[in-house]
Amino acid sequence: MRANQHTFFACSAPPCPNGKLHLGHIGGVYLLADVFVRYHRMVGNAAYHVTGADEHGTYTLVKARKLGRPVDDVAHMHIEEILQCLRSVDIEPDVFVRTSSEDHKDRSLAIYDQLRASGYVELRDGEQLYCGTCEEFAADSLAVGECPACNAPTDSNLCEDCGSALQHNLLRNPIHTTCGQSLILRPIRQVHFELEKFAPGLDHSIEASGWPESIKRKELDWLRSKLMALPMSRHFDRGVTLNSPVEVAGQTLMTWFEGLWCYETGIERLCKQNGADLDDTMRNASTRLVFFMGQDNRFYYTIGVTASLFSRGYAIPYNHAIQDFYKLEGAKFSTSRDHAVWADEVAADIDTNVLRYYLASLAKPFGANDNDFLIEGLLQTAARIRAFETALRKYAGCNETLTADKLTVEQNHNVKRYSEAVQDLRVWDAMDAIDAFFDVASFSRADTSVSAAEVSVFLSLLNPVTPMLAARYGAFFFGAGWRPGLDGGTIRPSTGLRKPVDFPLFSDPIPEAFIEAYERRFRQVRPNS
Repeated sequence: MRANQHTFFACSAPPCPNGKLHLGHIGGVYLLADVFVRYHRMVGNAAYHVTGADEHGTYTLVKARKLGRPVDDVAHMHIEEILQCLRSVDIEPDVFVRTSSEDHKDRSLAIYDQLRASGYVELRDGEQLYCGTCEEFAADSLAVGECPACNAPTDSNLCEDCGSALQHNLLRNPIHTTCGQSLILRPIRQVHFELEKFAPGLDHSIEASGWPESIKRKELDWLRSKLMALPMSRHFDRGVTLNSPVEVAGQTLMTWFEGLWCYETGIERLCKQNGADLDDTMRNASTRLVFFMGQDNRFYYTIGVTASLFSRGYAIPYNHAIQDFYKLEGAKFSTSRDHAVWADEVAADIDTNVLRYYLASLAKPFGANDNDFLIEGLLQTAARIRAFETALRKYAGCNETLTADKLTVEQNHNVKRYSEAVQDLRVWDAMDAIDAFFDVASFSRADTSVSAAEVSVFLSLLNPVTPMLAARYGAFFFGAGWRPGLDGGTIRPSTGLRKPVDFPLFSDPIPEAFIEAYERRFRQVRPNS
């Protein structure tokens, strides 16, 4: 291992297996993790994409009840769909953890035992919502009501609108999802994560981190003005079951802890594969944990996951990539309202490289509320990639026309800007740097002198975002041994004549039938009709 090499674990939020992944899920979380991993592998770091399926959330149970099927069967069905959606856009996580797996249950209990042994888990009196009609406790999305902070509709654990973590006794007008009846509060004993005991150190660590300022400020505000112990257990019969203390035996860990801990199960699996020790890996100064999530996950990743790392003596996450909910034609993607387009279905009509490029270009700063998927944007992206391909193909017939010239100062500036942007999780800036590099490239104009270095580096810039396109053109220009890299000084022109490009364009026009179906569904009529 080189002295400057780091090991990155890109951990994307585990989806709840209650349906397929739509393009909002893909663009806001899983694609960004994939781009990050591909970039770091390209520049010589070790990088792994770790995710899974949160099988113990109540959404899967609600879906199973609607279908009248066993919940484990429904979870398995949707996990297969989730994996197919990821594969359809060329995303293959290195580890995919099902939270029902035995090693995940063992790892979750090990984390819990570590926190408890350190004195950070204590019993407290609490309250949980209860349905007298169904004679059962309600958890998570089985209880819905109004957020006490912003009045938005929410479930009983976390408000998606304002990000507030909710206590059951604060949820307004709680209703049982199962039967529609009002819920009451019942006293229970439950374990709590005592953040107060190490909050000053956690505060200092977050303050000193490289997290984006907008995220850092929100979490520090909570620690400094709203700090409270976080409930960790509840009465719910799906999940990781606690055996101690005896007062909570039979309760299960909340999925906002246990489900998110699948990243550590995944890292443990990778350590075993590589003959490494989990604790040594987590404490190694070269290890970097980076989390990718939508805005609804931000509290429990930036506070819950971060605190569970810090309190065990591990470094806090190196960074967090948090995205606003992606919109579709001005409104939030929504499965329940059927306002969504599904990844595997779209990928059947639209080339994956075009789709990935457009989705990545929509990843804007958290809080900007500027990530609206529009058919015009998809069409413009296809045209942009057509321009890339047209320019490349002008010089692909005879590599002897390429020169050994190095990159210009402006091109090197855009490469540096791109690298810094990906490392800092500013994907929008990295995409702008790709466009800027192309716009000044000699092969994008009518120049007769084209540098092999700029062709190779341009394809390398594309590689994390459009890997199939970059690989095909890279091999055509420089042979099967071409590897993406941002050091253009090592690239030399190939010798010998070559036949014209013998593979089809990746940027074929968007099918008219797709456009018409899209507009009928989301716009009712075509704009010019």
